Amino acid sequence: MALLEINNLKLEFGSGSDAVQVVNGVSLSIREGETLCLVGESGSGKSVTAQSIARLIPCTPASNHGGEILLDGKDEMKMDKRNLLSIRGVEVRYIYQ
Repeated sequence: MALLEINNLKLEFGSGSDAVQVVNGVSLSIREGETLCLVGESGSGKSVTAQSIARLIPCTPASNHGGEILLDGKDEMKMDKRNLLSIRGVEVRYIYQ
């Protein structure tokens, strides 16, 4: 079983005709002992994808338009604020370059 699994994640900034898709169909899986590096051009969605794992992107301007984020089998998209705070810095950490 994967510790982290992202399936078809889609995010937009803005709304209506002004909406811009910033993450389109990202899927990945990380098992215990593995390391994942997101690599890409500036503006390709690396930081937004990473911050989405702990739901650090504010609901405005961002909106989730699909996909799921499973952390140790738990659906993070359905977690309340208290549960999210309990995983940040404990189960989910970031190392930026």
